[in-house]
Amino acid sequence: MRPFRALVLFFAFLSLSLLSSLTFAIQPDRIAGAIDSGAVVRLKGNVHGLARRDFDLGRVHGAEPMSGVSLVFKPSAAQQAALDKLLKEQQQRSSPNYHKWLTPAQFADRFGMSRSDIEKVTAWLQSQGFTVTRVANSRNQVFFEGTVAQVESAFRTEIHSYLVDGKVHFANATEPSVPAVLSGMTIGVQHLHNFQPKPRAKTRVVPGGGASAHLTSHISGNHFLTPADFATIYDVQAFYTAGIYGATQTIAVIGQSAVNTTDLHNFRTAAGLSTNDPTMTLVPNSGNSTVCAGDEGESDLDLEWSAGIAKDASITFVYAGPGQGKTCANRNWGAFDALQYAVDQNLAGIISNSYGNCEANIGSSFALTMRGWAQQANTQGQTIFSASGDSGAADCDFQVAVATQGLAVDLPAGIPEVTAVGGTEFNGDGKGTVTGTPPNTDSSATAFWGATTGGVDNAGSALSYIPETSWNDTAVDPTISASGGGASIYFDKPYWQAATGMPGDNKRDVPDISVNASADHDGYLFCSEDGFTAQTCASGFRDNSPTTNFAVVGGTSAGAPTMAGIWALFNEFNGFNVGSGNVNSFLFYELASSYPDSFNDIVSGDNIVPCTAGTPNCTGGQLGFLASAGYDLVTGLGSINAFQMALNSQAPTFDFVPDVNSVSILRGQTGTINFTISPANGFTGTLNFSSSSCSGLPSEATCSFSPPSVTISSAAQSTVTLTIKTTAPAAKLTEPLGRGREIFYATLVPGILGMFAFCLPGKARRRGGRMLILLAVLASSTLWMGACGGGSSRAKDPGTPVGAYTVVVTATSGGSAPITTKASIIVNVN
Repeated sequence: MRPFRALVLFFAFLSLSLLSSLTFAIQPDRIAGAIDSGAVVRLKGNVHGLARRDFDLGRVHGAEPMSGVSLVFKPSAAQQAALDKLLKEQQQRSSPNYHKWLTPAQFADRFGMSRSDIEKVTAWLQSQGFTVTRVANSRNQVFFEGTVAQVESAFRTEIHSYLVDGKVHFANATEPSVPAVLSGMTIGVQHLHNFQPKPRAKTRVVPGGGASAHLTSHISGNHFLTPADFATIYDVQAFYTAGIYGATQTIAVIGQSAVNTTDLHNFRTAAGLSTNDPTMTLVPNSGNSTVCAGDEGESDLDLEWSAGIAKDASITFVYAGPGQGKTCANRNWGAFDALQYAVDQNLAGIISNSYGNCEANIGSSFALTMRGWAQQANTQGQTIFSASGDSGAADCDFQVAVATQGLAVDLPAGIPEVTAVGGTEFNGDGKGTVTGTPPNTDSSATAFWGATTGGVDNAGSALSYIPETSWNDTAVDPTISASGGGASIYFDKPYWQAATGMPGDNKRDVPDISVNASADHDGYLFCSEDGFTAQTCASGFRDNSPTTNFAVVGGTSAGAPTMAGIWALFNEFNGFNVGSGNVNSFLFYELASSYPDSFNDIVSGDNIVPCTAGTPNCTGGQLGFLASAGYDLVTGLGSINAFQMALNSQAPTFDFVPDVNSVSILRGQTGTINFTISPANGFTGTLNFSSSSCSGLPSEATCSFSPPSVTISSAAQSTVTLTIKTTAPAAKLTEPLGRGREIFYATLVPGILGMFAFCLPGKARRRGGRMLILLAVLASSTLWMGACGGGSSRAKDPGTPVGAYTVVVTATSGGSAPITTKASIIVNVN
C-alpha cells in the first residue's frame, strides 16, 4: 500500500504543479465583488484643452445620443513591468523574444483585464442604461453608447456646447468620476467630446505658367516632387534596383474621410505606376462612409505617396465615418478612432498617421490611452509613423499667423513608441532657365535637376541628393508653417533616445527623423478633387487646358506616408515580413552613433515662429529652436539615406540596453543599473568602460563600471553594471581645526609626550626627556595660540545637487572602425 500511496501523492503533486503553471498566464481578477456606483473617484486629465469657459454655450440637451464612448483601463503595475521588459526583449537581437510578435489575443491574456473583470464592467455599464457595442481585443477598452443624460448621471459630469473657431463642439465641462473600485485601474472615459485631430498637410494650386513648380516644369523651369524624384533624392532607388518593391508588406493609412479612387488611379498613371487600389476599411459603428472636405485631400496624399514609394505593397485605408446621423461638420468619430482600430485589429505591420493635436489640448488621460495603443502595436510588430506637426515649436497654434499658446508638441508623434517625422526643405536648387516660345518652352538642366525637351514636363528629373535645411516657410505663407518639434510634457526620455546634441531635458523629444515638407520648395505633386478642379491630373500631373495647373502639397503629413513606404521596402529587404516594431528603439538612434552615413544631418534653419509678447515662452516676439549638428528639436536626427540605412542595419553592431530607464539615489548613496550587451550581425570586439563613458552627471557624482571591460566573441549576451555614487551634504573645514578641537589638542598633545618621556629608561629618559618636554611646550604653545587667535571658519559642502539628470552612457568598441551605442538614463538625486 505504501508504494501505491506514494504514487498517488506524486501524481497529485504533479497535477497541482501543472495546474499552477497553466493558470499562471491567466490574469488575476482586479475587481473584487460587484461595482458599486455609490462611492466614486474623480479622474484627472479628462477635460479637453479647448473646453474653456470663454467658449462655453451651455449644457447639451440630455436626450442627445452619444456613441463611441469608452472606459479605458491600464495594465496593473506587474503587467506594465512585464510589458516594458517584453518591449525591450523584442528588439534585443540575441534575446529569445527578438521579433516574437504577439497577436491581439495574446496581448490581452498577458496585459489586459481578466474576462471576469470585463464582464463586471459590462454589467455595470448596462445597469446605467448604456448599450455596450464592443470590447477591444486588448481587453483594455470597453465601448458603449447612450444619451447625454445617461453619461452625465453615470460619470458625474456635465456635457456642454463650445464655440471654437466658428464651429460648435460638445465636451465634458468637468472631470468625470468612476466607481471607486475602478479608479486605480481606469485611465479615463474617452469620447466625451467631439474635438477631432487635424490633418498636417499644406496644399496649394500652382498655375501652369506660374513662378513655382516642382518636377521639372517645361513652362516655369521650377521643380516638383514625383515618387521617382523622391526615390533619387533619398536613396530609395537602390531598393528598386535590388528588386525590392514592398510586395510582402502591408501599410495601414489612417483617415477620417472617404476618397475617390479616380484620384488614386490618376496619380499612379501620372507617376508611371500600375493600378494598386487600397482595401477600404470603415471603422465599425462610426456611421456611413462620407467624403469630408479638407480630410479627403489628406487621405489622397497619404494613400498616393505611401503606395508611390512602396509600389507593390498592400495598402489598407482605415477610416472613420462621422458617426451615426452625423455630418463632417459635427462629427463624433475621427482619425484617432481609426488608429485605435488599426492597432486593435492588427491590420498592418506599418501604420501611417498624418493627424494630430497638441498635448495640452489632448490632455494626460488621452495621451496615456494612445500610448497604450502604441505599446500594444509595438508588441504586435507594428511600426507607427506620425507627422510631428506644421506649427513649428507652437503645436497648439493651428493655422494662425502668430502663436499665443507657448511651446507644445504633437500627439501621437510625441509618444515614445511612435516615430515622429518632422520636416526639411531643399535649398540651393534654383529653377532652370526657360527658353522657347510659349507654350512650346523648355527648361535647362540645373545642378540637381534634369532639363526638359520637346515642351514636355520631365517627371523624375532629380539627379541626386539635394542639400536640405529645416522647413520653415512661415515668412512666405499666410499662417505658421514649420517643422513641429520640442519636448513632451507627459513622457520621459526613453533609454534609446541618446545622440550627439540631444537635450538633457529628461523628456521625450520630437521629432525623430525628417524628410522634405515644404509645399513651396519643392512640394509634392498629388491628385485630389479636394479643393482643386475636378480635372486634377487629367493630363499627367496637370489639369486640363486652359489652366494646366498643378496640385501641390507639403507639410509633415508628407513625411508619415513616405516613411511608411520606405519602411515597407526596408522590412522586405531585411526579411521582416510581419513587421519590425518600434524602429526608434533598435535602429535610428543606434545607427546615428554607429553609422552616421544613414542620415543627412540638417545643421541650418529653425522652427522659430512669431508669438505675441507676454504669452507663454515668448521671448523677443518669437519662440522655437535652431537646427544644429547631431540631434535637434527641429529635424531630429535629419533626413535618411534609405538604402544605405538598410545596408547599415545588417552591419556588425551591438545592443546596449539598461534594465531600468531611471534610477533614484539618495545623496551620499549609490545607485546601480545593469546593461545587457547583445551582439548582432556577427559583431565581436572589446568594450572598455571608464568614468568618461558617462556624461551628464551632476556635480559631486561619479560613475564606475563592473567589469570595466567586456569582450564579445560569440552571440551570447553580456552584462555590465554601472554604479553612480553621489555625495551627501557635510560640514567642510577651511582650516585644519576648529577652536574647540585646538584647545583639546593643546592639552592632550603635551600630556602624551610627557607620558612617553616618563616611560623611557633611565639615561634615555634624561637625554630624550628634555627634548620631549621642549617639543611638548612648543606644541602646546602653538595650539593654544591657534585656539586664541579667532578660530577657523567653516563652509558647508552642499553635496550632489538634488534634481533629475539625463545621463548618457556610451559603449564604444575598439579597433580601426569603432562602433558606438548610447543609452540615456534619468538619474533622480533626492
